Amino acid sequence: MNPILEQYNPWNKQLNFRIDRLFYYQHIVELIQRKEIQVFSGIRRCGKTTLMLQCMRYLLDLGVKKEQILFIPCDEPLLGLQDFEDIHKIISEFRKEKEKLYVFLDEVQVIKGWERYLKGRYDSQEPLKFFVSGSTASFFKNDVASLLTGRYFFHKITTCTYVEYLRIAKKGTLKDYLEWGGFPEVILADNHREKLQILQTYLDTIISKDIIKRYRLRNGKTIEKLIKSILAVIGGKISKLKIAQQFAIHPRSVDRYLNTGIDCFLFVEVSFFTQSSRKGRQYLPKIYPCDVGFSRLLTGRTELGRSAEWAVLRKLNEASYWSSDEHEVDFVTRTQAIQVTYTHDVPQREFDGLLAFRKFHKISGVVLAISSTDKTQSLELFLTDNTQNNIITAGGR
Repeated sequence: MNPILEQYNPWNKQLNFRIDRLFYYQHIVELIQRKEIQVFSGIRRCGKTTLMLQCMRYLLDLGVKKEQILFIPCDEPLLGLQDFEDIHKIISEFRKEKEKLYVFLDEVQVIKGWERYLKGRYDSQEPLKFFVSGSTASFFKNDVASLLTGRYFFHKITTCTYVEYLRIAKKGTLKDYLEWGGFPEVILADNHREKLQILQTYLDTIISKDIIKRYRLRNGKTIEKLIKSILAVIGGKISKLKIAQQFAIHPRSVDRYLNTGIDCFLFVEVSFFTQSSRKGRQYLPKIYPCDVGFSRLLTGRTELGRSAEWAVLRKLNEASYWSSDEHEVDFVTRTQAIQVTYTHDVPQREFDGLLAFRKFHKISGVVLAISSTDKTQSLELFLTDNTQNNIITAGGR
């Protein structure tokens, strides 16, 4: 077997299974022995590979033999993998007859034809169970999802929620989480300088490799400045026309750059809440960074109120916002309207916003604040309440 692969697999060595995040993704555990392909997708360095390693550990704990596990880092340059035939060759050389093989394909989007190969193996009823990961939403775009319909479960992986943060950080506080965000390695870093260095490395790599190089974009310096200007403002409303004027580029270019940022999970778009898709397009979207650590890196400061919004959105996973001429509601889900603050003395406008919203939509509201009162709910209790965990598992079933 290839000595490079031996470094990534548990055959002859004890692997470092890293920070335990599998506890938060119990739906993955529940599905781990089903036949369906498990698809992990999320921003670079958010923990996809860690979750795959922990799935390997879970299987070993169940009694699966180490020879039945095969981890393939598809983007490892020393392996030189290019298309599905390269993957098939490795599997064929490793696999023993009639024994079920658990195959982990990390960063599978670099392999040409991977989706057709997996469909073929799935439909052939071979004793193979696949786990795949990718760092862009488009690696599992509509045509791929359609090809694998009924054959996969999709798991969106994010940086750590506050619940996960508290398990990782030895002396973690909500304020620290709101300042530095949820990248696992940033949480573990010993000091501010190290945290900033990690965040800078992540951001540089995402912009250069996941955006400019992957999408073959020109004007790299302009794109970098544009992306950083958006990341610096948490939950800002984005006018493509104003950005185009600011950077002297065409609005269509702005649209493309924003879409690439969303596609690689660097940006999270929050649209206007309405039952009419046409009316929704009349309102500017709000853009949040995938992690507030990037905003801290770029501005050198922390806006705790805005960071609190990000933390709530991280927990909700998906939400909209609502506004009128005079009022605004931070987040709206199918069952709740939410105002987010980081203060003890909540301004009246937060309550007025919910009252205005209720005139149009029969959805109950809540105001989150530092402490609970007869009018507010504790932000920290909301973030740690597992009954409100809305991470979604969907796809193909």
